[in-house]
Amino acid sequence: MGKVKGVKEKLHFQLYDAFFVPEKDAAGNLAEFGTEMTKRDPRVIRFFVDVQNKTKLETNLQAAGTLPSLNTFEARAMRVVVSSLKLADAIKELVSEAEIMAELIYNSVTTLLVGEKIMIEAPTFYFPSGAGVTPGLPTVANHGQPDPLATFRFSEPVTIEPQQNFRVEMLFPQGVPGNGIRGSLAKVPGPFRIWVVLDGYLTRDVQ
Repeated sequence: MGKVKGVKEKLHFQLYDAFFVPEKDAAGNLAEFGTEMTKRDPRVIRFFVDVQNKTKLETNLQAAGTLPSLNTFEARAMRVVVSSLKLADAIKELVSEAEIMAELIYNSVTTLLVGEKIMIEAPTFYFPSGAGVTPGLPTVANHGQPDPLATFRFSEPVTIEPQQNFRVEMLFPQGVPGNGIRGSLAKVPGPFRIWVVLDGYLTRDVQ
């Protein structure tokens, strides 16, 4: 069925992209968070930029840094979601999952850029996930309460126009904390994911 010219529809939608640390690298060695970052940039993770060869679990963007076709997106909320950690028993004796989560959110700054303009920039703890496993499990740490309403919301929507570049950057100004120390964030093994989710309204042509 072709598009209906001049008629648009608006729906609640999410744009998401993830930084993924696989269980093993291409050589079959155990992959770690700090090593995977260094392969790309030792201080910055960029989201919505590298979307090739990712599964639907990692991203729902079709092209790097732009919306499909002539779509428009109004971002109403932004959240950072972190997967649970696969820690060996030896590491668990040295550091807890909550401590590693704290290293991530208190030592990084997250920035939303639209058309190369900074729309918001704040320490990562400012953007709780609003997602996660039900509380009460001592082996799981969440970035905030697992409630979709318990997250950061823009006071005014941030609009992404058709064909306008956008991305989110997570910067570690002093580098990934604990590099070289067993059990630190840098040494977290895969599989491990960090998602950035933009929650809002997508305007598109009626199909």
